[in-house]
Amino acid sequence: MDELLVKLIASDIVYHKFANDKEIIKQGMAPILAEKSQSITIQKANLLEQAKHHNWQIKAKQLFTWLHQNSIRFIVFKGFAFTHLLYNHSNIRPYTDIDILINKNDYDRVYDILIKLNYHSYPSRCGKFVSFQNSFFDSETPQTIIDLHWQINNRIEFHQYFPFKDLIKDAIRIKTREFEFHTLGTINAVIIGCFHYQAHRPKDRKHIWLYDLAILWSNMNEMEQATCINKAKQTMQLTIVQTTLMQIFHTFENCFANNLEDIEKQQEPTENYLLPRNKKITDINIRLKNIKGIKNKIKFLSEYIFQSHTYVQNRYNLNSTSWIYLYYPKMWIQDILKLFKP
Repeated sequence: MDELLVKLIASDIVYHKFANDKEIIKQGMAPILAEKSQSITIQKANLLEQAKHHNWQIKAKQLFTWLHQNSIRFIVFKGFAFTHLLYNHSNIRPYTDIDILINKNDYDRVYDILIKLNYHSYPSRCGKFVSFQNSFFDSETPQTIIDLHWQINNRIEFHQYFPFKDLIKDAIRIKTREFEFHTLGTINAVIIGCFHYQAHRPKDRKHIWLYDLAILWSNMNEMEQATCINKAKQTMQLTIVQTTLMQIFHTFENCFANNLEDIEKQQEPTENYLLPRNKKITDINIRLKNIKGIKNKIKFLSEYIFQSHTYVQNRYNLNSTSWIYLYYPKMWIQDILKLFKP
């Protein structure tokens, strides 16, 4: 295990407070802790990650080869990319899907490639304002899931600062014996990673994400760290980045010197994600505030309300779509009630 990772584990003041093995697995920590754990549950979880990791490398090679052969530029980011960039190509960094960012103009070509490779898509995950992505899955076991993005995340306020053409220009090339791909440059990965962490409600965040960010930050020299902070300020993400870094410094005691200067805060559209968000309705309200124009706000809401027929059919296990409209009121009532639950 990498020396820095060992140091982070030893300094981590949080993980030993997890209630049980189930919580450790949920937080993405099972493979990292498996070496010293006596728990059969943790060992089983680690073996499952090993099997999935092996299978997904094969499937990734297949897909990446097709993309290269068709001259399609793409960026792999988050968990799968971190496995190779930060964790020495091992299985100790769990991930639930392979996140791939492409130029929006290439979407149809990539879609055709995935269909040829026997992937199926989730009709409900292709919204313009709700997700900016579509999820594809195969029918094998363990199942491979590809999250195909045409924007870096599903927050409209991000897109003007992190367009694909800039991200691919600053991307890092990763080459293994089986395949090669590009991933986000370190500075972009830190800023986007900090927002990804804060954009999730606390109960949905994974502890392993702090490890990713801690390693990324450690891999930068002081000049690069200063450049990262400056870019966070330029892209209206300074509050998000500094808040997350402070949490990292606190979580991994004795690993980091707090060299963040107190900078005069500016009003940032995404800092609302730092506020308590116990209900789904709060998340939707924040996103509505960051979508400009009544027309775009209506489009955003319509994608939540008017789900596809296929989505409704799968949700209620219907044999056909003949009477599908009768199920929409039921779905709306259920979803409205969910908005106000913790």
